[in-house]
Amino acid sequence: MDDTVEIRLTLTRDTPNSMHFADTYAGLDGIWYKFESDAAGNITLLANSDGFEHLARYFLKMARTGKRVGCHGHHALEYGSLANEGPELTITLGEAPPGFFGPGESI
Repeated sequence: MDDTVEIRLTLTRDTPNSMHFADTYAGLDGIWYKFESDAAGNITLLANSDGFEHLARYFLKMARTGKRVGCHGHHALEYGSLANEGPELTITLGEAPPGFFGPGESI
């Protein structure tokens, strides 16, 4: 692949049941994201570049730093300099449901 982007990232491990966010915000100046849902249950994520990068760092930290199942955080559905109140988004590390098959696996 000729057109690639290299990403290097260092995150603190914290503890299995804690999250320190300084490294998820580092170097990002204008984090904004917003989750919306409709009556049918569809979910839309809108974000600027810094918002997507912050969320990516958050998810990588949850996935790669030894968090225990059940570790979670509560966040406003809209995050930014003027919008930190309102309904919450809860992000929780969980187990795959019984019968779940990963990529390339089958019954």
